[in-house]
Amino acid sequence: MFRFVGGISMNKEMGSSKISDAPYWKTLRHHERGHMLACKLLARQILDDYNVTEGNCIDVGSGVGWLGLELAVLTDMAVHLVDVVPERLRRAAENATEMNVRAKVHIERADAERMPFQDNCADLIVCRGSVFFWKKPAEGFKEVYRILKPGGVAFIGGAIGRYMPKREREALIASIKEEVGRLGPEREREWWAKRSPQWFNKWLRAADIKCFKLIPDPPGMWAEVRKPKLFHDKGN
Repeated sequence: MFRFVGGISMNKEMGSSKISDAPYWKTLRHHERGHMLACKLLARQILDDYNVTEGNCIDVGSGVGWLGLELAVLTDMAVHLVDVVPERLRRAAENATEMNVRAKVHIERADAERMPFQDNCADLIVCRGSVFFWKKPAEGFKEVYRILKPGGVAFIGGAIGRYMPKREREALIASIKEEVGRLGPEREREWWAKRSPQWFNKWLRAADIKCFKLIPDPPGMWAEVRKPKLFHDKGN
């Protein structure tokens, strides 16, 4: 039952971001449909890869909800959209209503390091993009692992997904790179360093997570995190 409870050199502070997610949101001015399509196709990719269609799904750093809401459309899961920005959650609730899934979508204002869920409750956890802005990445990954159900899977990172058509993919990547380039050399390096295997390995290991796989999706990266199933001795 689901219930609530109350090659790149990286410095030691790389977990605490000096940059915001502004470049992503600025690309929405000209590429909103591209981002929506990416989330729509990414949801299908996740379902094809992991075949999780029932239980509880948590979208961490959901923004306006595109990825989580598409999973709500395609499955029988209860979907929880978690974000810290009230305006984004308000828009997510409106989007859920427009997509006719509001009844099985739950809106939660919380950050990744302190999510209001019990242990071992989530069958699927997704996160597209917000992981790179967690203030304490190790704590965020620990929290993901805490709420992940044994036998469940978390798909955490930031990229476009392999189902995106080539033309749309290239346009979206070019737009993001243009906005990131405006951050200046130091922050641009930080932006891309956080999308490297080194960054993910550092913080997943700091969280003491052993069962994970990194999935390149240039220019981004995903981490697939699994929690082993518990097998009880029944005396057989």
